[in-house]
Amino acid sequence: MKRSILVVTAVAALFLVSCKESPYIAGPGTDDPRIPDSVSYVVPDTNGIEISVDSAIALCKTLAADAVTPDLYKISGVVTKNTTNPLSVPSSYSNINFTLSDNGNKTSIACYYTNNLNNLPFRKNSDVPRVGSKITVLGPLTNYKGTTPEVKEGFIVRVDSMVAPPPFPGCPEPDSTEISVSKACELALKLADKTESTESYDIVGVVTEILSIDTGNFGNAEWIISDGKKFFYIYRGKGLNNNKFTNTNQLQVNDTITVRSKLYNYGGIAETKANAAQIIKTTNPNW
Repeated sequence: MKRSILVVTAVAALFLVSCKESPYIAGPGTDDPRIPDSVSYVVPDTNGIEISVDSAIALCKTLAADAVTPDLYKISGVVTKNTTNPLSVPSSYSNINFTLSDNGNKTSIACYYTNNLNNLPFRKNSDVPRVGSKITVLGPLTNYKGTTPEVKEGFIVRVDSMVAPPPFPGCPEPDSTEISVSKACELALKLADKTESTESYDIVGVVTEILSIDTGNFGNAEWIISDGKKFFYIYRGKGLNNNKFTNTNQLQVNDTITVRSKLYNYGGIAETKANAAQIIKTTNPNW
C-alpha cells in the first residue's frame, strides 16, 4: 500500500473538475475540512462471531496459506502498532494497516486494509486509531502466505477510546549545522512530486511514532519526528552512524534525534527515500 497509485482520488478529482469545481486533496496528516466533527456515526448491525485475539490467531493457523474464512469475526483490543504512515491519511490512503492485541501486547493480530466505521474509507486524519486506542474490528480471517494471521480487509465497528499522537517533552532548537523539522518539511514540499533534493540535511526532531523496526537482515525502521509544529516521515531509515537496528529499544518515542538525509516529496508528504536516512545523534542510550 505504501506506493499505491491513487485511482479513487483521481476519479473523484476528475468528477469534481467535470462539475467545474476545484478538487480538494487534504494535506499530509490533516483532516478533510469538508467533513464536520458533528457527523454522527450509525454503526450497522454487524453481529459477526466474537473471538479473542489468541483464538483468532489459532484459527488462522489452521487455514491453508492465503485461505479466507467464509465467516466474519469480531475482535476487540488495543492498537499496538500503526503500520500505515498516519501522515498519509487521507491524502494518500483511505484504509489503514495496524496490529491489535487483547492480552497486554503478548500477542497481536495484523489488521490489513481496514476501513473506518460503516465500512467507509478514512476521510479524517483524526479518525486514525493511534497506538493505545481501544477498538473493535470485523472481518474475515486469513493466514497470509501461511505465516501471518490477519483480519483481511475488515472495518472498525466500535471505537471505545481514541489516542492522539504521543506527546513529546519538547524539541531543542537546531544548531548551526542542523535544520528543524518545520524547515525540512518546507524544503521537501518545494520539490516537484517524487523528487529528491540534491543536498543532504541534518534534521533535529523528537520521535513521536514508530511504525516498524526490522532487526533482521534489513536493519531499518520507519518512524515520525516532529518539532512540535510539523511532522516528518523517516522511511526505512538506518540507525546510529548508518548501523543496522539490532534491537527494538534502539528507537523509542520521545528520543531526541538528528537524522541525516536528502529530502523527498512523496505526493505532498515530506519524507526520506528508502534507506537514504541515518541517525547521527540520539538521546537513546541503547546504541
